[in-house]
Amino acid sequence: MQTQPQPNPRLRWLCFIALTWAVLVLQAGGFTTSIRAGMAFLDWPLSNGSINPPGWLTEIDKFAEHSHRLAASGLGLLIIAIALTHRLKESRPLVRLGSYALFGLVLLQGALGGLRVLLDKLNIGGEGNLKAVSFAIAHAVNAQLTIALLAIITLTHTRTWQSSSPSASLTERRRGLIAVVLVFSVILMGAVMRQNHWTTWVSTGFSKKVFLPEGDGVGWLVNLLHRSGAVLAGIFILIFAWSGTGPLRRGLTLSTLLVAQISLGILSIQLPLNPHVRTVHLVIGAALFSTLCIQVALAHRQVSRLSET
Repeated sequence: MQTQPQPNPRLRWLCFIALTWAVLVLQAGGFTTSIRAGMAFLDWPLSNGSINPPGWLTEIDKFAEHSHRLAASGLGLLIIAIALTHRLKESRPLVRLGSYALFGLVLLQGALGGLRVLLDKLNIGGEGNLKAVSFAIAHAVNAQLTIALLAIITLTHTRTWQSSSPSASLTERRRGLIAVVLVFSVILMGAVMRQNHWTTWVSTGFSKKVFLPEGDGVGWLVNLLHRSGAVLAGIFILIFAWSGTGPLRRGLTLSTLLVAQISLGILSIQLPLNPHVRTVHLVIGAALFSTLCIQVALAHRQVSRLSET
């Protein structure tokens, strides 16, 4: 068997720091959306033409939006550092390419965020706001992909990635990939709901329709797809988590995150106007998606070891 390169502690800690910072950026962005503060400033990338706009420390909408922009700028610098250090220090071609792809996703994320602001109807006029909402949805979804890729890159610098383990079967890998696709579809529907603010009209009593949303039209359909998709995705997550050669910690971690996410989803239905519940629901959803991607990557990594002997 070929000797595997040992994890680089400097790259590992840089990735861990960036991953932690990315979660903070996501939380800030989620809270901004939850309180509808995305257009607290009409310009971009500056806020009212400044990096220290008046009122951003005292007015909640300005604080939410500007702190999100500042945090996102800091994350961009960390991702640049990751790409450069991987270029210089990382010997594995796929991991280096992953760092370059991560840099591309962060550039795209910034552009999507800027277009969401600059093409808002408050800036360009008009009745509808389809352009801005579309870019906002893409911005939200791309954030999830960025964190997931950063989590996988971080994983490659750990001993868990390097250690030997039993190979995963083709069935197990397929189950994991199906779970990833289903969770991503739930994320997409959730982004459509949040950016259109269709999450505020739902059943208000637990004894009423907890699963089936009230109302009709496109908003009703998107809510239904989000909830039914979450149920289906949850089933496949559990099947993947507890089947095959997966370690016990995989099952426990994914199951715990799934239970937390479902609980927060139900609580979001009961408290539709509470921005903190919806923000935490978003963050835990990202943790679940990223953890699932990590476990699927490990399952594929276990199989790839067979070709290295």
